[in-house]
Amino acid sequence: MKIRANTTIGGASRFDATAAEETLRELEEQYARGEIERHAYFEKKSSLVRLFLKSTTSPRRKPRGDFD
Repeated sequence: MKIRANTTIGGASRFDATAAEETLRELEEQYARGEIERHAYFEKKSSLVRLFLKSTTSPRRKPRGDFD
C-alpha cells in the first residue's frame, strides 16, 4: 500500500498550536498538583491528541480499482 503525499500547503486548519501547547501545559500542571486523577488525565490528553490529528491531517480514500 502506498502512502499518498500531499505537497500543497493550505487548507483551512483551525488548529492553533500555541493554544494546544498551553492546554497541555495546564493539564500537566493539574495532574502534578493532584487536582485530577490519572484516568481523567489520560482521557483528556488522548482527546487533545485526537483533536490535533483530526485538525492537522486530511486522509484521502483510494479510488476503487487502484490496487498498488
